[in-house]
Amino acid sequence: MSLATVLQEIKQIKPFAEEDISSGPMETLNSRRGRQKQAKETLKRLKKEYMAELLSTAVFVVSSGLGKDSFASVAVESFNCFSADPEEFYKDLVNRVPPVLYLNKEGINAFDVLGRHLEDKMLELDIREYNQLITKQEYSKKVESKEEFIELVKQAINKQIGAEIVGIQSVTSLIDTALDKGHSGRTTPIILSTNDEKLALDLIRDLERLTKRVFLVITGKSSKSLKSVEEAIILKEANKETVEQALITIQKSLKK
Repeated sequence: MSLATVLQEIKQIKPFAEEDISSGPMETLNSRRGRQKQAKETLKRLKKEYMAELLSTAVFVVSSGLGKDSFASVAVESFNCFSADPEEFYKDLVNRVPPVLYLNKEGINAFDVLGRHLEDKMLELDIREYNQLITKQEYSKKVESKEEFIELVKQAINKQIGAEIVGIQSVTSLIDTALDKGHSGRTTPIILSTNDEKLALDLIRDLERLTKRVFLVITGKSSKSLKSVEEAIILKEANKETVEQALITIQKSLKK
């Protein structure tokens, strides 16, 4: 089933799922309730199918360099791309852990609790099978801030589970935006902006477990390590012309 087909079905069922059932004759209230309940269940199923189609059509563009945000902004505003925070998965997971469990303590102490929240998080993303998070001595460093704990969690997740989880999280977070835009194209370009060089490299490597359509765009000043990535697209600055050319280059690569 294509994005266009699922989108059309969603448009047809959504009014019934969102209708005000309190208006109308009392004698038909139960009928309206039943219709709405069925519509909500159908809408939930269709949104799940829509997300699966978004993932199957996803083109991940890892944007890095000093001009990373400018590139993402132009791509979204002028070229119908989507943008997602590649840190969202780690931040949301850490937000579920009480700070008292890790602040000014060794981060390893909070991993048992973190593991339980990770299970809930994976269920929310409809992921049934994944590598369990194992407590290792390398994570036993003292944590003095929430940001430090996020970095520690990111390190553990990417090493043991895989950074491709960012791709699944990003698609999940974009469903409502894509629906509001009426997105039904053959491709779903998603910009993931980060100046975390390690995360960028992890994404370039691990997102290929979801799709081979993964690209790195570097805008402005960046590290030699990132610029040396094979087939990286390098821009001096981000403007409508340079972003368009980068996206054309990506589009041509998809046709090979």
